[in-house]
Amino acid sequence: MKNATLKNKWVIASMVAALGYSVNGAAHDQVGALGNEASATDHYLIICSTEAGEASDVLEVRVFDATEAQGGGKISAVVQRETVVRTASDPFRVDKDFNHDKNFGPLTSVSGGNGAYNVMVHKLKTSPKSYLLEYHCKTNSGIHTGTSLTVLQDQ
Repeated sequence: MKNATLKNKWVIASMVAALGYSVNGAAHDQVGALGNEASATDHYLIICSTEAGEASDVLEVRVFDATEAQGGGKISAVVQRETVVRTASDPFRVDKDFNHDKNFGPLTSVSGGNGAYNVMVHKLKTSPKSYLLEYHCKTNSGIHTGTSLTVLQDQ
């Protein structure tokens, strides 16, 4: 099961690369896949810190639905820090003619300073989904700060 999951993630990463996305030195990306159940959710803990030299002010997140086939509904990333909750979704994925949207959904951000942010990626309907989660910890002037990610749940 674990080898199949790693293989699926490698396939997803290859698909995203084939779509023309490149990762620069400041980018933080998490490739993921959600199983068949409508309730499948991946849960991450993203830590913003002063590791890069400046204190964090905000975590920015956006999600790209890399699923080629129809099904599974809209994919969203929910960001939570203490009592603040924001959602980033990729609303357009495949149109009626099966044309795949190659754009990330809109960016969302939570201003919570240094510390832990919970990020949950989920979908609405039955069917497997694949995605790319992009996340950045930044100062209030937009400078990247220390960022780390821990996987808490992989469904």
